[in-house]
Amino acid sequence: MKSRIVIFLLAAGLAAMSIIGSGCAGSRSLSSMTAGELFAEGKKKYDKHKYLRAIEIFQSCVYNYPGGSIVDTAQYYLALSYFGNKEFEVAQVEFNRLALNYPSSVYFEQAVFMRAVCFFEATPKHYGLDQSELETAIRQFEDFIIDFPESEVAPDAGKYLLVARTRLARKYYDAGVVYGRIAAYEAAQIYFQKVIDDFTDTEYAPLATYEYAVMDFKMRRYDQARTRFSDFQAVFGDHEKAVRAHRWEVEAAFKPGEQAFKEGDYTLAQQKLEAFKSDFPQHDLAEKADKYLRKIAQRTTASKTDDDDS
Repeated sequence: MKSRIVIFLLAAGLAAMSIIGSGCAGSRSLSSMTAGELFAEGKKKYDKHKYLRAIEIFQSCVYNYPGGSIVDTAQYYLALSYFGNKEFEVAQVEFNRLALNYPSSVYFEQAVFMRAVCFFEATPKHYGLDQSELETAIRQFEDFIIDFPESEVAPDAGKYLLVARTRLARKYYDAGVVYGRIAAYEAAQIYFQKVIDDFTDTEYAPLATYEYAVMDFKMRRYDQARTRFSDFQAVFGDHEKAVRAHRWEVEAAFKPGEQAFKEGDYTLAQQKLEAFKSDFPQHDLAEKADKYLRKIAQRTTASKTDDDDS
């Protein structure tokens, strides 16, 4: 009985060793593979989203066969593997290496595009955080569209570019809003003007135009504010802020007359209030303008009476 058990254990051990041995024989080391075999194996891993293993294999292909005809393709997929693994900074370096070392590669154009995408993806998504990488991405997307206008990914570059510019525009716009809230109106206008000048194609350009005019109003630059609100309605008539812009325009037209009255400059007050009534005869503030004008008339009459008595 004991001899049978010993024989069984020996047989089992030999079978196990046979399985292990066959497994080792079937898995070749990377150093023994050709460039084509390495690429094929790396591509299998990449297609299965096993990016870490794909990176190892593609690296072996690129570094062991630097002059091979397939090396630029391996370099491209090496960069894509890093990208798939969300290592965007390293992916950017690898795409850049392809663009610099293999300018005649069929993947050159795509590598230049993906290099910009890496900068975009490496940037914090919240606009309030450091966006320096995003500025680099914007420059690269702009250059790509200029250099490769007919590229099949040019529309994608345009989409990325708009998203990137919109995020950066919001950063400057919100900075203006913050300064406006603490009554630093001129500082706020600096940021709003930046959005107006540099990010015209984004949704924050009309908002910045509107807020710039509000800052003028709050600094009592009523004539300038009125002109800006009027221009806003002419340019952005369908914007959600257009109705409010009209209200601000009316208020800005009324305020100079009221301010002149309170300061005792009745001649200027009368001129401004009469101009307001002429421009906005049906507005509710026209009645208030009439009250001021009646007071001015009374003061004028009283002044003439005093002069006659003297």
